[in-house]
Amino acid sequence: MTTQSRDFRGVIRPVGAVVLGIGVMIALCAGVGMLWDQFAPDPSRPQGGAAELALSAIIVSTIGMAAFLYGNRFVSERISRREALLAVSLIWIAAGACGAVPFMLGAGMSVADAFFESVSGLTTTGATVISDIEGRLSRPLLLWRSLIQWLGGMGIVVLFVAVFPNLGAGGKHLFRGEVPGTTAEGLRPRIAETSFTLWKLYGAFTILEVALLKVLGLDLFDAVCHAFTTMSTGGFSTLDSSVGGFDSAAVEYVIACFMLIGSVNYGLYYGLLRTGSWRTLVRNIEFRWYVGIVLLAVLVLTVLNLSVHEEFLTSFRYSFFMVATTISSTGYGTDDYSVYSSTALTIVILLMFVGGCSGSTAGGIKVERAVLMGKQAVSQIQKSFRPATVQLVRMGKVAISNQVLADVASFFLIYMGCIGFGLLFVTLVEGVPAPTAFGTMLTCLSNMGPAPFHVGPDNFSSYSAGSKVFFAIAMLLGRLEFFTLFALILPGFWRR
Repeated sequence: MTTQSRDFRGVIRPVGAVVLGIGVMIALCAGVGMLWDQFAPDPSRPQGGAAELALSAIIVSTIGMAAFLYGNRFVSERISRREALLAVSLIWIAAGACGAVPFMLGAGMSVADAFFESVSGLTTTGATVISDIEGRLSRPLLLWRSLIQWLGGMGIVVLFVAVFPNLGAGGKHLFRGEVPGTTAEGLRPRIAETSFTLWKLYGAFTILEVALLKVLGLDLFDAVCHAFTTMSTGGFSTLDSSVGGFDSAAVEYVIACFMLIGSVNYGLYYGLLRTGSWRTLVRNIEFRWYVGIVLLAVLVLTVLNLSVHEEFLTSFRYSFFMVATTISSTGYGTDDYSVYSSTALTIVILLMFVGGCSGSTAGGIKVERAVLMGKQAVSQIQKSFRPATVQLVRMGKVAISNQVLADVASFFLIYMGCIGFGLLFVTLVEGVPAPTAFGTMLTCLSNMGPAPFHVGPDNFSSYSAGSKVFFAIAMLLGRLEFFTLFALILPGFWRR
């Protein structure tokens, strides 16, 4: 008996819609960047770039419109779970490819470099192949580089569901395929309404940060770009020396606070907005653990780094920023962590593993999963000497189902397996030391940014084109939390 394959042509419509939207955003960056150069010129930056972005917008918009019109012929009233998984995967891959066009035309980057930079931006990883940002990227291109992180932070698919609410039940599948984490606490059943509310919250935080950075003396352009890349916990900067280039403690504290805000489950903010009660936040177990981890890590790093920064307040300043930029997976830099003691560097690496809260823009395993794995381990140990006792794993008063615990265990197994496979691939292809290869994979899969144990400049420019594409795929896997993309390689996915 022959097995018929499924007809997935209907997913081309949402992919085309998102690509068309990206074309519009590129055009917006071209226009705004050109006006900025005209009315507030900055001779220290490369001039022009708007024409190249305008051409990129035309190319991308044409592709998006063609895909949308073609897919419209096969669209169905409902999007199934399988179609949603395929749509989410294709949207991110297509967005990465189309987002690379401005880098190729505007900065003369190779296909592999442009694709790496675009995917790094959209997944909010923040790793870069550009070693001379200030001398190579014009304002329109810098604006695009920051905007793709802002769009990728809350999620392209969440934005799409908010803008196209007529997806109905299909929107629910797209939303769930995109929003990371094991829970979506506080989110209401109407997905389009929820998505739009999340984006309003995201936008309000961004505007507030722009205002504060402007008050602290930043140029408006730098304030906008850094607000985009802070709230998305992305980490792209307009300066080669990152946030440290501003040499302002006040700016660092503001950015650090907003990185921590961006690492909290947006469902909790949603609940706070609906109920007006802070209990939504303070009673959440994951949030409590998150705050505890941040406070403990800042305290320990401050003490450990007194050997590097002799004054307590200076050590606190850099340690607070390091914890915020690491646990949020943003990756901004103000301090040279290569001079840290082994213990301090270990704390930084552990924070890279854990990441922020589920349902946030941060990467990593997520605090909730780390807590659940710890509780499950304790439960199994207790079972070894009390086999007759029923051991329930709880988050607060809520008992966690075995299905959720199995999902968490599977996620961690796949995560570590991908790090192991990537370690073998990078050491084989690039011939770099094992610690360097480990740092690159941890960076990409955790959507982190800077890579620990790097030999030479802390960017990815020295790697081969094949490795850069491999790293970009790893970033997408980390952003979509593995299951979405890996489902596509199973033969059963494509059968009826």
